[in-house]
Amino acid sequence: MQYGQQHHIDIQAQAAGAVIINANHEVLLVQELTGSKKGLWHIPSGSVEAGEFPQQTAQREIEEETGLRLTLQQYINTYVGRFDDGELVLRHAWLADYDGTQVISPRFQQEIGRAQFFSREAIHALYTNQQLRMHHTYLMIEDAFRLREALRY
Repeated sequence: MQYGQQHHIDIQAQAAGAVIINANHEVLLVQELTGSKKGLWHIPSGSVEAGEFPQQTAQREIEEETGLRLTLQQYINTYVGRFDDGELVLRHAWLADYDGTQVISPRFQQEIGRAQFFSREAIHALYTNQQLRMHHTYLMIEDAFRLREALRY
C-alpha cells in the first residue's frame, strides 16, 4: 500500500546552519543582539528563504553571520522543533571546518554581537546556564562531534 497525503506533515518553516569546528576542536558560535533571544549563543543559522535549498541557506547564513566562506563538509541531521506559537520547524545542520585563514567578521552587526570559538566543555556550561539559543543548538553540536568521531576527522 502506498502512503498517501494523509501521512504527510507539511512543515513550512525551515532553518539551516552549520556547526563550524576549528583545529583545536572548538565550535564557532554567534551571539544575538536583538529580540527575545538577545545575548544567547547559537550556531550560524537562519531561515530558509523562498527558492533556496537548505544547503544554500546554511552557506549564506555562515557568510552573513561570520563573514566566512566555507564548504559544508557533512550533513549532520534535521531536527524537528516548535516555535512558541506551536508551529513546527525543520532545522537542518551541516558540519564545516575552519582552518584559520579567513578573518571572522559578522556582516550583520545589528543582529550579531560577537562570533567566538568555544570548547565543548564551555558549550556544556553555556547550555547548563541557559545561554544557548535553544536545545537544538546543543544537540547539533553534540551530534557534530559524534559524526567527526565516527568519520575519524
